[in-house]
Amino acid sequence: MSGTLTWHKSENATKTGTAIGDLFTDLKNMFDAKSGDSDFKWQVSGSNIGSTPYYIMLKRKSGAVGRILLVAWSSSPAGNNAAILQQAPSTNAIFMAYFPAGNADTASNLTASSGTIAGDDTGAVKCSAGNAISTVYTTSFQCSWFDCEDGAIIMYQNPAGSTQYWQGAGDLVVDASDVAYPCTIGVPSNASNFSTTSGWFSWNGPSSTINAGQASSGVIRTNYGGTDRLFFPAFIMNTWPAQTLGGGNEILRDAGTSKAYFAPMILVGRTVGVGFPLKLRQIAVGPATSTAFAVYSESGPVVVAMQPNSYTLGQTGSCWLTNFKL
Repeated sequence: MSGTLTWHKSENATKTGTAIGDLFTDLKNMFDAKSGDSDFKWQVSGSNIGSTPYYIMLKRKSGAVGRILLVAWSSSPAGNNAAILQQAPSTNAIFMAYFPAGNADTASNLTASSGTIAGDDTGAVKCSAGNAISTVYTTSFQCSWFDCEDGAIIMYQNPAGSTQYWQGAGDLVVDASDVAYPCTIGVPSNASNFSTTSGWFSWNGPSSTINAGQASSGVIRTNYGGTDRLFFPAFIMNTWPAQTLGGGNEILRDAGTSKAYFAPMILVGRTVGVGFPLKLRQIAVGPATSTAFAVYSESGPVVVAMQPNSYTLGQTGSCWLTNFKL
């Protein structure tokens, strides 16, 4: 059985510019601002924010193993390290990789074709889809961070608009027996479609090439059931989750009783016959909102669900992070 995660959010990070170095500077400052906050479970252990390869390594504050790597190359590396890449990485795109056994504070061999990256690369999950920095960190876009015991999600959004992009890494998928598995999540398309009819990102079958290092096709990578398995949202939503707040057709919110309801995101594999063995871990479909970073609380108040969406007018299609199991 997996443990129950408790999510915490940062505010939008201060933006210093739109270049690759600006993004990594702003990300590091965002992480460092929470280094003394015991609610946040990850902190920067090492970084290079001034030249290619740009990277930030996150480690658990508890001292337990596990490393999350954010990395970008402004020019093609001399080698493509097979631990996290299957092709030359798209340049000027930010990727996330996950090392569940990682124990090094700094990253190594990011421009070599082989060699240990995080001290112990056993079970490493390769880079998922990268996010083009010119898209996710263009003018007025800011980053925010959502942290839990077993992973982290980074959001990129202009607070004056509904379009958002995100990526994540950690033990953020579970099987039918509630066993958690390491994964990386890359969403280079508009993530505000998480629970709408247009879909979060599309399934790509076995005939499609989705190499680690590309920055085009959304994908969830995991070693569940075999090395480097690829998973996707299994069912495109109908209109039921994306009803306008207070519009009369909501079924995920009861304004009269101040209750909200949440549904899991089921995942399908691309391996023939694998079916639907996984779902996202405490990342849910939920009701629409009318404010940025909306939350639902129980008495106390204790936050039980939060929406990682910085649009000041809220959202009808963004995901929710829940502090309870789905």
